[in-house]
Amino acid sequence: METAGLSCRNDLMTEYLFVYGTLRSEFPHPLAKRLSTRAKFIGKGSTPGLLYDFGWYPGAKFDAGARTHVVGEVFSLKNAARLLAELDHYEGTAEPGNAFRRVPVKVRLDRGGTVDAWSYEMGDSKARRRPIERGDFIHHRRLKDQRPVRD
Repeated sequence: METAGLSCRNDLMTEYLFVYGTLRSEFPHPLAKRLSTRAKFIGKGSTPGLLYDFGWYPGAKFDAGARTHVVGEVFSLKNAARLLAELDHYEGTAEPGNAFRRVPVKVRLDRGGTVDAWSYEMGDSKARRRPIERGDFIHHRRLKDQRPVRD
């Protein structure tokens, strides 16, 4: 498997998870709360790629050569197999035609250093979506919520 400049097999992957959307600790989703209680928060970070707006959730396309970055958080997983299975179900990775799959990415931590982590990447969607400029879904949502409503 090769993604974002990493070559690795699933059984050799470190037990880290990079989340950039509804699973981030700042997002009010029940599974985000469960993740923050069942995994250890390592820190904020980013990885090369583009983040897209799908309405109430984002989708990422990772690319080691991209000039833009996807911003998120890294967690160390206490019970990786069980927790990843639950998150895979949430992301719908086993459903036929689902747009998301779990892939390895290299994440640069804000406090320094890098980690190899799992993350969820969207497939080749035919739907046209607008890129999230700063690659930060939480920041994007805050800006979106502040926009005045037009009549």
